[in-house]
Amino acid sequence: MQGRFMMSIQNYGGIDIAKKHFVIGITGIAKTKTETNNPKGFQHTVEYLQKHHVSLVVLESTGGLEIPLAKALHHAGLRVVIANPRQTHSYAQSFSLGKTDSKDAKMLADYAQAIELKGLAANMLYQPPTVAEEELEALVKRRSQLVEMRTAEKNRLAQIHPSQQQSVEDLIRHFNTLIADLDKQIAKYNDSNFDGKNKIIGEIKGVGDTTCATLMSMLP
Repeated sequence: MQGRFMMSIQNYGGIDIAKKHFVIGITGIAKTKTETNNPKGFQHTVEYLQKHHVSLVVLESTGGLEIPLAKALHHAGLRVVIANPRQTHSYAQSFSLGKTDSKDAKMLADYAQAIELKGLAANMLYQPPTVAEEELEALVKRRSQLVEMRTAEKNRLAQIHPSQQQSVEDLIRHFNTLIADLDKQIAKYNDSNFDGKNKIIGEIKGVGDTTCATLMSMLP
C-alpha cells in the first residue's frame, strides 16, 4: 500500500537555464541537480524528472535558450510551461526569496505547483512549433538578415570612395535577387501550409505577405 501511495505523489519541477548548463529543482527535494545544456543533459533531465514523478515543469523565458530543452521535455511527454520572468520574479519577491541558480530553480518548481493548484497551468502549456512553422520561421529570419545587410550597403553608398561604388551597387543587386527569391519561397510556403490561417491574417488591411509569414511563424 505504501508503494501505491508513493507512486501517486506528484511533484513539480523548475529549471533555471544558462548558456552552458541548467539547474533543476523539484518540490519536496532539498537538493538541486545541475546538468549540461546539451542533448545528453536533456536526456538525463527527462530521466531525473520522471524518476521523481514530476507532472509539470516551469522554465523561464530566456531569449530562446530555453527552447531546445522545452522541446525535449515536451516530446518526452512532460507538461512544460515557459513563464514570463516578470511573473516569476514577482512570485519570488512575494516570498522574499534570494537569487541564486539553485534558489531560482526551487522557486520555479514552487511556481509550477502554485499555477497548477490555481488551475492556470492548462492554459499556459508550451506547444512546440510544427515543422512547417519552423521552416517558415527560418525563411523569415534569413530574409530579415539579408534586408539588414542590404540596408548597410545602401548606407555605405553615400560615403564610399567612387572607385568602390560599383562593387557596392553589385552587392545590393545581389541582395535584391536573394531577397526576391526568398519572397517567392515564403509566398509558396504560405499557400501550401497552415490550413488557410494565413488567408485570415492576410485579409487584414495593410498586412502583406512578409508580415503574414512572420506572424504565422511566431504566433501559436
